Amino acid sequence: MAELDYSKICRQAVETARERGADFDYSPESISELERILIGQNELYKQGRISDIYVWNLSVMMGVYLGQTLLFCALSERGFAWRTDADGVPYLTDGKDSYVSPIYQVRSRITGGPDDNVRAFFEAILDVSFRASMKPPMQ
Repeated sequence: MAELDYSKICRQAVETARERGADFDYSPESISELERILIGQNELYKQGRISDIYVWNLSVMMGVYLGQTLLFCALSERGFAWRTDADGVPYLTDGKDSYVSPIYQVRSRITGGPDDNVRAFFEAILDVSFRASMKPPMQ
């Protein structure tokens, strides 16, 4: 399977966000804009107005943006990078025992609703990353 062009996918996400009045700039604040877009997509999903293929394609595009923002904000310095699972779905891992699935998180937000809030997901990942980077006090 060919390697995905994450930069190209992110450019598509930025353009799609711009069309919806949002500014995706890889900042933590932009994740609130992503959440706003996904709220609208969840409404369309509940009304049966978007197809499963559309949901998946949007999940990949916006999930890659979410993942890149996580990398830029904290995870790259923790050694995280993109990998793909056996089905070719990208996820972030440190190559050890930690992984994050931003694509599935976005999909869950579209199909599930507010309990799968991407802003809360983003903040939780940053919090865990921050705590992991802290050194224990000297004994």
